[in-house]
Amino acid sequence: MRAAALIVAFFVLTGLSLAAGRNWLTPVALWQGLAAGPAEDFLIWGLRLPRVICALTVGAGLGLSGAVFQSLLRNPLASPDVIGITQGAAFGAVARLLAGGAAMAGAWGGGLLAMCMIFGLSLTRQQGIEPRRLVLYGIATGITASAGLNILITRAGDAAAGQAMAWLAGSLNGRGWPDAAIAFALFLPIGVGLTAASRVLDRIELGDDLARVLGTRLALWRPLLILAAAFLAAGMVAVAGPLAFVAFAAGPIARGLGRGGPNLPGAAFAGAMLVLLADLAARVLAPSALLPAGLYTAVLGAPWLIWVVTRRISHGQL
Repeated sequence: MRAAALIVAFFVLTGLSLAAGRNWLTPVALWQGLAAGPAEDFLIWGLRLPRVICALTVGAGLGLSGAVFQSLLRNPLASPDVIGITQGAAFGAVARLLAGGAAMAGAWGGGLLAMCMIFGLSLTRQQGIEPRRLVLYGIATGITASAGLNILITRAGDAAAGQAMAWLAGSLNGRGWPDAAIAFALFLPIGVGLTAASRVLDRIELGDDLARVLGTRLALWRPLLILAAAFLAAGMVAVAGPLAFVAFAAGPIARGLGRGGPNLPGAAFAGAMLVLLADLAARVLAPSALLPAGLYTAVLGAPWLIWVVTRRISHGQL
């Protein structure tokens, strides 16, 4: 019953996203446009459909990445946008943008550089990657990247600073088929690989000692999965900008929909729905302003962060 409701919600939200805009389409017009094909209906096939696919893919990638980090580090606060990876990607993208290059390449480089720094600082000879240290060093790295980002924007010219701020807001405005293809080509292999490792994540969540008893090679699996999830998150940020709190909120939502354990397909679904809903809100609530989707994901995610922190404090976990 729950699965059927989620499938219906997916198709309804996708249909609304294709129909919404300054020129709303009726269900009949939407169906006719989809049936006509790209040569006959540019509005749907050239503008709205690639944007919807991009939203779904970016959201799924961010949600999956966040769920993997939270399972590996056994901490609901350990998502790419909390532990510094997103901030590193944003710094790299803006630095590249201000230098006259492509933001996408800079975002990948910045995100992976941030992850390598966090990875190196949290590595110990006795325990390998220590989860608590990784979270703390990640937060510190994120603050450092944000400070560097502010310096770059302050020293840039008005036009360049405006362009950088527009990218930092996180938006799907103007995203077309090339962006959707890049996001999907990145998400598909990494997403399949991470989902296939669900059993490993189940064991790691039981604790390091028990995971080793069950035959899990933590020294191999933890860094491998962390790097894959970091690369995926950096790639999604490169395509759509830093969409705040999607990676953070998708994992817990998926656990609530499932049986409480790691639910990677559910996290990908929740992330996709969050981004699609935020982009739909951006086009429906203020169609003339075209406010960025990242604004709406922040509005949705910030209260969730406060609730998670408050709950963990009340349980003596922080």
